[in-house]
Amino acid sequence: MRDKDTAEFQDMLSALRMLGGNTVSGASGGRAPARLHATGIGDLHSRAALNRLERENTLLIDHAEMLACALGACPNCWGTIDDCEDCGGIGRPGAFNPDRACFDHFVLPVIIRVLGHSSIDTSGA
Repeated sequence: MRDKDTAEFQDMLSALRMLGGNTVSGASGGRAPARLHATGIGDLHSRAALNRLERENTLLIDHAEMLACALGACPNCWGTIDDCEDCGGIGRPGAFNPDRACFDHFVLPVIIRVLGHSSIDTSGA
């Protein structure tokens, strides 16, 4: 890797780390674009890549939260943090009533598929 490429890669990693500290979901005006501009790699390609990563990150966070709600888990820690501000550490899957719309969207199709395949598999055995 050339020195310029290495420097740009390190700057991009720094910008992504800064995004991790941003608590506002979907905020495209965070500190990372300013960091890219200040480091001299604020060209259109880098900004477009960063914007794409921000959108993907927001989408993944949203999906993780919806899946937690579908499973009746704490969307913050999934019951893995003893002093979680949201659930106090009790929020593992099944701890709360599932959100029906999220359950129907994420879990029900899997149950239908598993039950459909298991009945086919057992009849052929």
